[in-house]
Amino acid sequence: MPMHADELKLLLHATPFHPFTLFLPNEKSFHVPHQDFAWLNPKGRTLVVAASDGGGVNLLDVAMITRVEAQEASQAS
Repeated sequence: MPMHADELKLLLHATPFHPFTLFLPNEKSFHVPHQDFAWLNPKGRTLVVAASDGGGVNLLDVAMITRVEAQEASQAS
């Protein structure tokens, strides 16, 4: 099932924040280690994720996100 913007908002604004990884249908993944590394556009259709190398960003169609894996609190530290 596709991801919904409301689900992403909950992950991005969770207190405390827990890092998570997003997956697309082709199994390409995007890690979000901190809430400063991702931004959801106001309409909730596009998620901007900082590239892991720190040199750019990835634009993700929220409807194409198929899975999210959140880290447990003990793994996040």
